[in-house]
Amino acid sequence: MDPQQPSPPAAQPGRPDPRAIAGLLLVLWAIFGVAAPYQGVHNSRSGRDFASYHYAVQAALAGDDPYDVAGLGARASAEGTRREVHPYFYPPPALLGLVWDQGLRLQTAYRAWFWAGQLAALGAAAALWRWLRAPIWLTPALLLALSPLHDSAKMGQINVFVLLLAVLGLWRGSGLLVGAAGMAKMSPALFLVGWAATGRWRPALVAAGAAVGLSLVALPLVGIDAQLRFYTEILPGFASGDYHGLRVPITLPANHSIPDLLNQLWPGPSRHRLDPWAQRLSGLISLGLLAACAAAGRRWRGPDDGLQQGLLAGAITVVMTLTPVYTYEHHLSFLLLPAAAALTACLPLRGAGDRRALGLTLLALAPTCLPLAALRDVQDLLAGGEQGPGLLGGGAAAAARWLLQESKFAGPALLGLLCVERMAARSSRV
Repeated sequence: MDPQQPSPPAAQPGRPDPRAIAGLLLVLWAIFGVAAPYQGVHNSRSGRDFASYHYAVQAALAGDDPYDVAGLGARASAEGTRREVHPYFYPPPALLGLVWDQGLRLQTAYRAWFWAGQLAALGAAAALWRWLRAPIWLTPALLLALSPLHDSAKMGQINVFVLLLAVLGLWRGSGLLVGAAGMAKMSPALFLVGWAATGRWRPALVAAGAAVGLSLVALPLVGIDAQLRFYTEILPGFASGDYHGLRVPITLPANHSIPDLLNQLWPGPSRHRLDPWAQRLSGLISLGLLAACAAAGRRWRGPDDGLQQGLLAGAITVVMTLTPVYTYEHHLSFLLLPAAAALTACLPLRGAGDRRALGLTLLALAPTCLPLAALRDVQDLLAGGEQGPGLLGGGAAAAARWLLQESKFAGPALLGLLCVERMAARSSRV
């Protein structure tokens, strides 16, 4: 056992056993967070978002360009699963983790991906428990409560695999694992800011080297022309909202990003592109938030501490989640990290109990954990919808609908602020 990892506390007379609570929460997660979403996976013919990964790796294994959207659609039509496929716009090395999919039908691979994702979620929760020295019941509770995790699994997204790599890499100081996370989905590269701010240059440099090495390893799968196309054409378009021809509009109500808020103030030339001023301001906000996280990390005056590292990584996770042009429900699954860090830093078990901070953290998590369908039900109840008029009318109804819609932004934003506040509070006690 890790000498720094406390043993799970024994049950006290008259109090529930924390291990029994953790076991019960895991059973509930297996029912509501695994079995329930799997029904949607089992019944789906389209493979949802996983279809992009599936047909991209099939194209790459056949020697074709995985970034050719028309080619992916043609493969789906030939298999008889769907008429078109969302563009594949992930880094070339991401396909290395999908080579097992060779020759499988979409539905078979999609179901296997779902079950592997549940193991990855469980692994990420276990790693957070060890790294942060959290109460044994805390991460199982978050697995159950954080509905974006369930949404990500049902959609067939890659997020939880990236989260597992990032959490393991941050916990163990492994640049190789964090570099692999960044080459699966570019945004985890921002974790290098935290390492640089705290003087951990060696793992940061290893992560940068791993990115280059994995790109070279991926060359037999994704040729040099396709790799250059990704880095010179596809990746630069992300800043404007041009996600390689993605047809989902920025204005989708389920988009919870900072650029979406700016787009509401300064609508772009199309539903899929930001106004140039909104794009510039979005970039400045992103840089400012990262600088604030780095400054908070540099102010730590205590010994190297897993929880402090987790709080810094949690704040950066919120930035990397909210600053891209698109932040959908499944992207909020990354908030497992900051949620676990912020809650652990508030609880008396770590000698830093703070009821006010705990209350604010729970307030931040309330809209974050609320399933999107339930949020829409509340909107309809207050503001009206297809079922009839709501409890409110006129401007109050419109305001309530908008405030509820943006609560999915406000909750994560508050969670990021709380990670920074807890870092400062712990530093002041050293």
